[in-house]
This record gives sequence, structure tokens and C-alpha cells, in this order.
Amino acid sequence: MAKASMLGRQVVIFISMYTGYTFYVLNRKAFSFAMPVLLREGLTKSELGLIASSQTTAYAISKFVGGVLSDKIPSNVFFSMGLLLSGICVITFTGYSAVGLFAFLWFLNGIAQGAGWPACAKLLARWYSPSRFGTYWGILSTSMNVAGSVGPVAATYIIVNYDWRASFHILGISSCLIAVISLFAIKNSPSEMGLEEFVTENHLKNKGDSPSVAASSTWRDLIRSPFLWILSLIILIIFGIRTGANDWGQLYLIQEKGQSQYIGSAYMSSLEVGGIIGSIIAGYIADKFIEKKLPGSTTNPRMPVMLVFVMLVSVSLHLTVFHVTPQSSVLWINSLGFSLGFGLYGPVALYGVVAVESVPFHLSGTSHAIVGLGANVGGVLAGLPLSYIAKYFDWSGAFFVMEVLCLATILLMIATRNMSTIMVPEKTKAE
Repeated sequence: MAKASMLGRQVVIFISMYTGYTFYVLNRKAFSFAMPVLLREGLTKSELGLIASSQTTAYAISKFVGGVLSDKIPSNVFFSMGLLLSGICVITFTGYSAVGLFAFLWFLNGIAQGAGWPACAKLLARWYSPSRFGTYWGILSTSMNVAGSVGPVAATYIIVNYDWRASFHILGISSCLIAVISLFAIKNSPSEMGLEEFVTENHLKNKGDSPSVAASSTWRDLIRSPFLWILSLIILIIFGIRTGANDWGQLYLIQEKGQSQYIGSAYMSSLEVGGIIGSIIAGYIADKFIEKKLPGSTTNPRMPVMLVFVMLVSVSLHLTVFHVTPQSSVLWINSLGFSLGFGLYGPVALYGVVAVESVPFHLSGTSHAIVGLGANVGGVLAGLPLSYIAKYFDWSGAFFVMEVLCLATILLMIATRNMSTIMVPEKTKAE
């Protein structure tokens, strides 16, 4: 009976997190879905970039702060209040037309977004086995892809048949309702439900912690780690490419490749479907590599998995830039979107796992926050800065820059493949 109760509660919590975070992402992407229409209504590329960057700047800050606050605020409250505020921002956005107010409201939306994933990370750690951490993390991260695949098609349908404001109203109201449901459906830990016997006793051991490390290591030891900054730089570039592809991919195909809005939307959906499969497969394969890790090894077996996925990203970007024309078939375009999403979302699903398991448990939140900050800086650079490159060199130039950066990342990962991924070396109190 107790096992059935635990399983039932895990299912309810996972569905609540998955649904709630899907709407977090839909709120985050709502502006990019409406970009083609807003461009026709008179906004310039630079103004679109300003609004997009206002959100990613806020998100870069709030996700870092959210990692710290998630240790202080109950996860169900933190998760639900962030989604509620995000929904309110989306609804309010429809009441204005000034670029400055658009940017301000989208900045607030970015602030609210910072509550989502840190709360999910805490809940995953408390409710699910650490031995399958990568798999669960990968599955939950596919909520981003579900939002990205369903969102463009649904938003385009509503925008074409009504207007972009109607799509924002529907999304914002739905988010507020789901936020209220999540507040009551999500419980913070098994012990809160009287299920203490299911709290794994070897949790700290699986995270690589020990009393000697816990007693002596601090964030100062963490920031001295070369691997922390290498990992942050890698995910900065990959996340920047992912954000650039998500925010500008549809516009690129419409404006420079002569494709229709529906084909652009189908490409974006294919990218997200590829991301769903890529996230799950990356997490599963990486967990299998972890099981075979040799005792005493100082490298993380998840890194070679990430490298293979980044190589696929490079190939997909090259084909998109140089081998898509107005005459290209829908199948070819969607295949490129699928492969790009598959390659991008694998590393995105894995970087947080690597950041968490490469440090003692008591520093895992700080490690994830720092690396996550690098990811969101990449997201900021994919907004206004990338739009300026497109302004002077067109979108083909912007996507070519992303391809070059991807190649540089591959070289960096190969050059550092033997680097120790243990960010905080174990030491005793005497040291």
C-alpha cells in the first residue's frame, strides 16, 4: 500500500511539474511566436531584439537568484507563484503597443521565469532516485520541446484566425489556472506525505559528498575549478544557438528562404520534436555510461555524449544555411529542424546534471546556478546582439556565426576531454 501511495504521488507531482513547466515555456516563447505579425505591424528587427533580450536578461538574473531562493522557499509555492506572475505578464502585455512597455513587461516575465526550473530541480532530487537522475531530468526537460512543438502551430492558428492578442489571452489565463492547481497538487518531499521510508539513505553518497568535503569545501573552492568555467562556456554557446534557432528560425525561413509562415511553424515544431527525443536519449545513454564509469575516474562519461550531440548541431546548421532554398521540400526542411533540435537539446538536458553531480551535494545548487547563468547569458546574446548581426549581414550571416561558434565549441570539448570534471577536490579538515 505504501509503495502504491508513493508511486501515485510521484505520478501526480511529475505530471504537475511537466504541465506547469510546459506553460512556463509557452509564456517565455509567446513573443517569438508572434514576431512575424508584430514585424508586419511596424516593429523593426532591432525593436524585436530589444524586447527578446529584455526577457532573456531578466531570466539570466532570475534563474541564478532562483537557485538560491529555492533553498529558502517551499518548492510548490515557488513554482506556482512564478507561473502565476508569468501568466499575468502575458495577459497585461496585450493592453499596450509601446515598445518600451513591451520590453518592461517582457522583462518582468523573465523575472517570473526564474522560479520554474530551480523548483523542479529540487523536487526531482527529493522525489526520484539519484541513480536515474539524468533520465528523469531529460524527460522533464522535454516539456520545453512540447511547448516549442505545439506552441507555434497553436499560436499561428489563433493569430491567423483571430489576432496575436487572443493567443496571449488564452495562454495567460490558462497559466494562472494551472498555477493554482500546481500549488495544491505538488508536495515538497516524501516526508511531507509521511513517506520517510522512501527517502534514499545513500542520496549524499550518490552525489559524491562526504563529511570531510562538507565540512571544508565552500563556493570559493568551486569557483577555482577550471571545469566549472569550461562547462559554463560550452553551455553559453550551445544555449545561445538554441535560443537563436528558436527565436529567429521561423523568421529566417520566411524572410530569406522564401518559405511560408506555416512551413516556418512546421520547422519549429520539428525542431522541438527532435528535442524531445534528443533529451530523452541523451539522458538515457549518459546514465548507461555513468553505470560503467571506472572507480577512481576523474572525468564525467556524460561529456563525450554531449560532444557527439554538438557535432550533429554543427552539421545541421551548415545544411540549413547552405542547402535550403525557396524550392526546398517541406520534408527536407522539417528533417533539418528535427536534427537540429535533436542535437541541441541533448546537451541542454545534460549540462545541469553534470553541474550537479560534479560537486559535493551542499554545493550542487550553487554549481547549477553558475553554469545556468552562463546558459542564460548565451540566451541574451542570441537576442539583440544576434539581431544586429542580422541587420547588417542578414539572417544567413547570423546563422553562419552560430555555425562557427559551434565548431569552436567542438574543438574546445576535444581539447579538454581529459580534464578532471571534479570541481571540488576532496580534502580533509586538516587541509
